[in-house]
Amino acid sequence: TNGWAPLPSTKREASVILLPLMGEELAASLKNVELASRNIAGVSMMNASDAEVYEILRHDYLIMDRNALDLLQGILEPL
Repeated sequence: TNGWAPLPSTKREASVILLPLMGEELAASLKNVELASRNIAGVSMMNASDAEVYEILRHDYLIMDRNALDLLQGILEPL
């Protein structure tokens, strides 16, 4: 070897946040999705009603259902 260490990669994986609007019955059906998302680097999931601006902005992609979109639009509309 020549003693040169490889440079650390500056590439980072894209991050995704899943924001379904979960009621009690939907939360139970999405439990497996939530558990599986914990095992994937860069993927996080939270209830849309609990979403914080910082959590949303620190991800590259946002995936939400129509009910979650309506909720967030209603919250942001007065601004």
